[in-house]
Amino acid sequence: MSRAAAPIPVTGRTGMDATTALTAYVILLIGIPSVMKFPPLGSAGSPCNVLALAAFLWWLWFHVHRTAPFGLGHEPVRITLLVWLVVMFAVYAHAMASPLPPDEISPADSGMLRLVGCAGILLVANDGVRSSAQARKVMSRLVVGAGLLAVVGLVQFATKELWIDRLSIPGLTSPAGTGLAVRNGIIRPNGTSTHPIEFGVVLTTTLPLAVAHARKAPAARWFYSLLVGVMGVAIILAISRSAIICGGVAMLVMLLSWPNATRARALVCMAGVFAVVYVMVPGVLGTVTHLFTGFSEDSSVQSRTGSYEVAWLFFRANPVIGRGFGTFLPKYWIFDNGYLGLMVEGGVLGLLGLVVLIVLAAAAAHRAVAHLEDDFDKELARAVCASIVAGGAALAFFDTFAFAQSAGWFFLMMGLAGAWLRLSRTPTRDTPASGTPERPTGSRHQDVTRE
Repeated sequence: MSRAAAPIPVTGRTGMDATTALTAYVILLIGIPSVMKFPPLGSAGSPCNVLALAAFLWWLWFHVHRTAPFGLGHEPVRITLLVWLVVMFAVYAHAMASPLPPDEISPADSGMLRLVGCAGILLVANDGVRSSAQARKVMSRLVVGAGLLAVVGLVQFATKELWIDRLSIPGLTSPAGTGLAVRNGIIRPNGTSTHPIEFGVVLTTTLPLAVAHARKAPAARWFYSLLVGVMGVAIILAISRSAIICGGVAMLVMLLSWPNATRARALVCMAGVFAVVYVMVPGVLGTVTHLFTGFSEDSSVQSRTGSYEVAWLFFRANPVIGRGFGTFLPKYWIFDNGYLGLMVEGGVLGLLGLVVLIVLAAAAAHRAVAHLEDDFDKELARAVCASIVAGGAALAFFDTFAFAQSAGWFFLMMGLAGAWLRLSRTPTRDTPASGTPERPTGSRHQDVTRE
């Protein structure tokens, strides 16, 4: 006897499933400026994080109520995430039991709420995507969402106006005084992201998915090719060292899996994007080049190199379990390095848990490629692997956890990696019509496939 994998179920009245929930999450993540929050929840009060917290409760409810084993084989991404989450709750409990300064308590609470929300999105993606068709649907919507984010950024650059500061949504507040960043007299767009670096990192971690659609999608490849070009230009205009490095890492992972002819075409296309920017926006490429040649004059580089000594001083005080996630405030130091920040706030256990999660998520996507049959599915799994590697690289140059879009995007990618691994080794059934209740294996009402 074998059991078909049990997805998070469809509700009979609303037709809600994981694909719908993840789509709603992407819409909130991209469509509402990251600076807008529900005031009572503080920094964890973004609409996308509220939905993510609900997703975690939904996932928990499903597993509490199921009465049969879930899926086939072990789920490395899910298991590692849950172990890491337990560690981070222990970190939080240790911090709350310590004599924390009053201004660190609220950030610690908000930090855990953000972390649980990210975990909820990863878990729903990992366990809830029922078929390759649904995985394709979620990823195409991710690409379109990132493409629209890039378009907003290009409009900001062309008009030199932020635009999103004119939005007013009842119940949400945003800090006053927000505006476009400038480097060497050149506008740096940020779309609906909090900062140009976050804007660039979100686009670079989605770029492999866009390229996969442009190469292998069964339809509208011209549209996805257009989005690749738009995203490439927007990444350069962000003038972010972190985004450029992450984009290079992502494309390197993709290039390694392609034949030589495809690599040559890709390199020509990348050169074309740079040429367009060079002709249309004089000075940008020189500024981007200076990011990598002017290290000795760059205050942000000096701050990053000085972070290691500061991090070590704080790490020695609580080396195993850290001082508490979210408690290291900017007034102490700004690391601009997610790994250093987590080493201080979560100790060795917290940092090790995250590193293992990233490695296993990338490995899950890579392993799925060997067992998937469709060329487009294979390409998407490779793209997810590249996106996770790029996101992991971004953590070394950018505090991903401090920004809602970059953190949510990264955890969603890792959840999709787990989904591809499950789909690559598990027989799936056709998706029911919208609004039709499904009786998945693992719920109280279950169908068991017998062999």
